Amino acid sequence: MTKFEWKILQTSSVGDQLVSVHYLVTAKDDANEVQSEGHADMREKLDVAFEDIRESTIVAALEKMYLTDEKGSLKLRLQEQLDYLKAPVSNDVPWKSQIFSVNF
Repeated sequence: MTKFEWKILQTSSVGDQLVSVHYLVTAKDDANEVQSEGHADMREKLDVAFEDIRESTIVAALEKMYLTDEKGSLKLRLQEQLDYLKAPVSNDVPWKSQIFSVNF
């Protein structure tokens, strides 16, 4: 089962409105982990007063926005990367080098 861990790196606000968040999300399974860093527009995404916003409030909003099963979602893209790391290495022909390979 894949676990997602969020870290809020920076927030931007105008007056008493949170407008954007810079985040780092880590997806982990039993053997591997992958990360994605990005910015999210947070205008009108939170239903709490500015002074009541906590990191957990922002994380819950990010999960609602990005951890969906819609095609191309951040959740599915991170899962795709984890699945790639589990796949056996295979080349089309012996003389063709791999485009992407992770060695630990």
